[in-house]
Amino acid sequence: MLASDLMGTAIYKKSVAIRGLDLDLYKEIFTLAKKEGKRVSDIVNAALRDFLCNDKTENNSLNDESIFILRNFGEISLSKFDILSLRKEVGQFIIENNGRIIFEKDIDRETINYIQKIIINEGVVEVPKEHYYQFLIKSEIKGKLEKY
Repeated sequence: MLASDLMGTAIYKKSVAIRGLDLDLYKEIFTLAKKEGKRVSDIVNAALRDFLCNDKTENNSLNDESIFILRNFGEISLSKFDILSLRKEVGQFIIENNGRIIFEKDIDRETINYIQKIIINEGVVEVPKEHYYQFLIKSEIKGKLEKY
C-alpha cells in the first residue's frame, strides 16, 4: 500500500507480524489506545522510538555490556573505601537494588560520581542527607530513597 506524508514523500505501509509478542501486553496496549483515541501502531511506534532513544543515550559513553552492575538482593553497606575499591577494580559502575543499601557518611561528591547510575527497583537505599540531592540525580527510583 502506498501513502504519502505531509511533505508528499512516498511512504510504504505494510502489515508487520511480530512473532513471540506477549498477548497480554498487546491487550494492554490495545485497551490504552482505545481509551486515548489512538491507534495501537501510534503507541507501539512511540514506545519503540523512546526505547531506541534511551538506548542510544545510555550507551553513548559506555556500552551496557562493558559496564559492571552491582546487583543487590540482600543488605549491604557501602563506604567511600568500598566505592573507590570497586572503581579501581571495574571502573565506573551501576548499582541495581532490590534489597537494602546503606551508603556510609564518609562518602563525598567525587566518590558518588564514580557510580554511573543507581537503579532502585525495590527495597530501600539510605544515603547521608547532605548528599541526598546527588543520589536523586543518579537514581532511577521505583523503591525508596531515604536520607539519614
